[in-house]
Amino acid sequence: MHKKVLVLILALMVVFAGFLSAEELTEEDTASKFDIGVVMNYAYDDLQEQDFEEYVPTLRFQLNVKPWLGFSLTGYSRGQEYLSVVAEVVLRAPLGLIEPYVATGPGYLLALTDDSSVSGTSNFAYNFRAGFDINITDWFSVGPGITLLIPDVDEFFSNISTLDKEYLKETCLIGIGAKLRF
Repeated sequence: MHKKVLVLILALMVVFAGFLSAEELTEEDTASKFDIGVVMNYAYDDLQEQDFEEYVPTLRFQLNVKPWLGFSLTGYSRGQEYLSVVAEVVLRAPLGLIEPYVATGPGYLLALTDDSSVSGTSNFAYNFRAGFDINITDWFSVGPGITLLIPDVDEFFSNISTLDKEYLKETCLIGIGAKLRF
């Protein structure tokens, strides 16, 4: 009970600090135009088992055409399992210190397994992600995020009625990233 109250208080403090810093923005302060980010993602199951060697390195390039709208190109590599490239539309709220975002877009997934029947196959993938950045300086930010990478869209929609918590555990990536902002 005390943990829930503490988390709620911390979340309210972060939101309040974001609103205060947004009010302090001057006309000289603008949102970044281009970001380069590195994200260290982990599958939910790997985090639960504290298997920190099974990370999913991610590289992200983002072009922001408006302070609240951007387009990103993201590459994921999960060891010998798959390589994925995703193009996304990013909606963000540049509130100053805190910058929440949501992003979605299609991708391409290439299987890299040792299983010869699967290796080399590719398919249409889809990506949803959300999180927030904490702007440490004008040119550097860090923040957590969660990604739902749907590896096979056809299979996902044909079996959507059987979507369960186990599927989400297998396909969700939880990570923390660092961005250089230009």
